[in-house]
Amino acid sequence: MPNRTHPSPALSQLRIQSSRPHAKAEQHGVCALEDYTCLTGESFAIRALRAQLRRAAPHFRFALIIGEIGTSKETVALALHRLTAESDATFIKHTFASLLIALQELTPRPNMLSLPDPIRSDSTRKTMFFPDADSLNHGEQLCLLQTLRRFVSLKCGADRPRIIFAAGPDLRGLSSAGHFDRNLYRMISSVEIMLPPLRCRPEDIPLITCALLSRSASSSAFDGRALSSLQCHDWPGNGRELERVVELARRRAALDLDRKDGVIEPVHLPPLTQLPRLINPRFDTQVERLDDIIQNHVLDVLLRCKGNKLRAAERLGISRSTLYRMLEASAPSSALDRTA
Repeated sequence: MPNRTHPSPALSQLRIQSSRPHAKAEQHGVCALEDYTCLTGESFAIRALRAQLRRAAPHFRFALIIGEIGTSKETVALALHRLTAESDATFIKHTFASLLIALQELTPRPNMLSLPDPIRSDSTRKTMFFPDADSLNHGEQLCLLQTLRRFVSLKCGADRPRIIFAAGPDLRGLSSAGHFDRNLYRMISSVEIMLPPLRCRPEDIPLITCALLSRSASSSAFDGRALSSLQCHDWPGNGRELERVVELARRRAALDLDRKDGVIEPVHLPPLTQLPRLINPRFDTQVERLDDIIQNHVLDVLLRCKGNKLRAAERLGISRSTLYRMLEASAPSSALDRTA
């Protein structure tokens, strides 16, 4: 009989506590921050972040979200937007060009009557999001600064659109070194929100994994040893990397015929130190290895075929022996010893 590991009462309780992400956020347009996976946890850092978002939401005009790659800056911006009670407000992600156009449409022009404009009135109920503040060159920074100064002079009252900017963690250093316009930095960072990297809050990983598994309608749960392995990893790709690891582990556990209890053990985890790191494509040209893409696709097809290797090989257009060779490098050994 194989040695089976059963989920602890603590893990069972975590399963019960984790709810479907965004379920509450969809009610009345008001956001429950705990329903966002990137804001899940009870560490001091994540509780302080949720408190800052709640304080800033009713009053901010400009906000700057600072975080490493994979920290879900856009999702946090959306959560900040949804914290208001304006359920009809819209959240629009902009490029640099589209942001300038939108702001210029709101800026008064010379000799222009100050009469209500349907387009302008509709535009004032928006939250604008610009994710690449640290990618602007010097000329674009000056152009944006001038446009924002004219935008600030608008007398729109409470209907003034709000703008959320996002950037990497080095923007403040770039401003101090003179590589990013200091006046622009001071303007957009009137509310500055720092996102803690995942490696600084490993105690949140059990709750995050439960939220990710419940989002996929899975009854699986990580055992204590697997969670310890996850908590010891430094997570250079932060939450986005964790999502990928959880999904790969869930698929491998589903293929393991020796374990039908839904427990994800260390054997089901991909090699964390060998995972391709999530990097910023603006500064590096590294991409995911082709072998990893192929292996993930093979595992996905095998899972859809419910572990039937003959059927999976037919769907992949390869021989059964070729399928076995491809699985040897990726799936747990206990799952490979079974025939279709």
